[in-house]
Amino acid sequence: MGLPQVFKYRGREVYKIRNNLIHYGNPDDKFVAVFVVLGTEEYKGYRISSPISVELQINNPKLTVKERVVKKAEADNLYKALELAHVWLVQANGK
Repeated sequence: MGLPQVFKYRGREVYKIRNNLIHYGNPDDKFVAVFVVLGTEEYKGYRISSPISVELQINNPKLTVKERVVKKAEADNLYKALELAHVWLVQANGK
């Protein structure tokens, strides 16, 4: 298995882990955001992710998934999910 393809949004890395799981944030930061694509819809012949679950998580693999989750919300699309997560990460990581 190769490394996931990474791009940046507002200076933070965005990468797809599985078909429905996306991570957003810098790997060295204390907090990262995790998106779970809950469904898709058709728009002009394209499949669009909607809705998306957004979680702010502590970046500590020693904790269980339940222990990592600090905040949770749902967004209508990926853009709104990225904007919400960006605000949370700025507040949580202080940058």
